Amino acid sequence: MRPQNKVVALVVVTIITALAAVWLNLTSASPEVALAGGNTDAATEPPFDASEGVAPTAFYDPPDPLPDQPPGTVLRAEEISDAPEGAAAWRLLYLSVDNAGNPIAISGLYVEPTTPPAEGNRFPLVGFAHGTTGVGRECGMSQAPFEDKTPGNEYWRTLIGPMVAAGNAVFATDYEGMGAPGNYTYLLRKQAFDVLDGMRAALFFRPQTLDALNLAVLGHSEGGYVALATADQAADYAPELAIKGAVSQAPGGIPPIPAALNALLGSTGDSGPTPRSGYVTDLSQSWIQTYPDISSPEDWYTEVGATEIPAAAELCQGAQLAALDQPFHTYFNRSVPVELSRIPAMEQPMYNTSAIPILIQQGSEDTSVVPQVSRAMAVQGCALGNLVDYQEFPNDVHRSVQYTSRTQYLEWLAARFTGQPVDDSCRGW
Repeated sequence: MRPQNKVVALVVVTIITALAAVWLNLTSASPEVALAGGNTDAATEPPFDASEGVAPTAFYDPPDPLPDQPPGTVLRAEEISDAPEGAAAWRLLYLSVDNAGNPIAISGLYVEPTTPPAEGNRFPLVGFAHGTTGVGRECGMSQAPFEDKTPGNEYWRTLIGPMVAAGNAVFATDYEGMGAPGNYTYLLRKQAFDVLDGMRAALFFRPQTLDALNLAVLGHSEGGYVALATADQAADYAPELAIKGAVSQAPGGIPPIPAALNALLGSTGDSGPTPRSGYVTDLSQSWIQTYPDISSPEDWYTEVGATEIPAAAELCQGAQLAALDQPFHTYFNRSVPVELSRIPAMEQPMYNTSAIPILIQQGSEDTSVVPQVSRAMAVQGCALGNLVDYQEFPNDVHRSVQYTSRTQYLEWLAARFTGQPVDDSCRGW
């Protein structure tokens, strides 16, 4: 596809996404409602809300200065003793880069099955990108993944554990600033580097166990965005990684249009606390730290918010909602300057034609990431010339799609690892 056609396609899809985003941000669902969904398993899982963050230990403190080594270098590893039967797990501290390209240490969780693969085989490696759990140091995947109500346990139950049970090794990055110190990161393209360098680290850590020719990426919500950004940038950033497919579930994102951006700060329809307070806390703090020349606290916060939001940003998702217990506009302004739309314009998940096949999965009843947003991202991927398979699940909501879609994404990844042709929804669009 010619470059000018790529630009036109991106603009068209951005408009579609903006219209969907207005609906997205005028609706909200409590965690209790969202958990039930259209899937029995999702409704009956023990409740968890990523509320109990775990303070990082000395393991997460990087050496100073950092060694002059390439991204993906393992700085240290620590076995996790309480891994459940059938799994072996470690924390890894590894080198990556921040948004400016400077070296930084990032932490993550590596898990593999204890049952050896078939004779002569090795485990495929899946790089995992988690959804919104917060942006603070206590909110990563690796601190206490097997303890109830922790951020890591939320995604161990829903996606990481099932991947391991299916015979895959998984590396789940904490993202920059979540575990090891760093800037807040939320819906930034550079989070793809956290995933890719984490996969490099896992291959370095377990070279005799992992199949370096069969790699994949999986992400949900915020992580669904990151999975798309990873597929988009892998060829340039980590061309040596043989990534065979990327699964993106309910991918979040912000269209680069002022009206859509300001819909984030519109009326929530709630007279009390709302989950949107947590999402906008994470987003605003990320943008303020990453783009201080464009975004400032005054752009986002009321006088009360300027005092309370920085402290709330240290908390994990469920605890944020408990702390921000007043109506949304107690903390946040009703609009932001038009100039802030420059940031999502630089941070869309897909700009390039990628050779990595993409599977996008979406619940039709999702009110956190509405189906129109995911459909628009699928159309965007198709317009760029990517191989995109789009699957929508009737009656499922934001969390329950993780359960309902399990058979489909596991079969889709297994087909990529065995070199089968890709179903391409683009032919119908």
